[in-house]
Amino acid sequence: MAPIADPFEPPNLIEEGLAAVVAANIRYEAARRGLAQKDVAQIVRISRSAVSLRYTGRAPWTLDEVGRLARTLGIRPGELTRPPPPPVRPAW
Repeated sequence: MAPIADPFEPPNLIEEGLAAVVAANIRYEAARRGLAQKDVAQIVRISRSAVSLRYTGRAPWTLDEVGRLARTLGIRPGELTRPPPPPVRPAW
């Protein structure tokens, strides 16, 4: 899994793989709910630095972590495998 090239572009499933799509969706869902990395870390039972590695694409999320996070967010784990919506670019 390669580190994220452009945080404002959603990952391409074919080019970047499912792990990048899942990571982007987790970042999106966490931001949408106002969850900090430390909050996500508590939910999935890993360190904040491990969440950082997963957020930046330097380590993949495990299925167990995805499942715990999805359950807490009230969504199905499969929803985290779909390509995320394109982010809104800052106007500055």
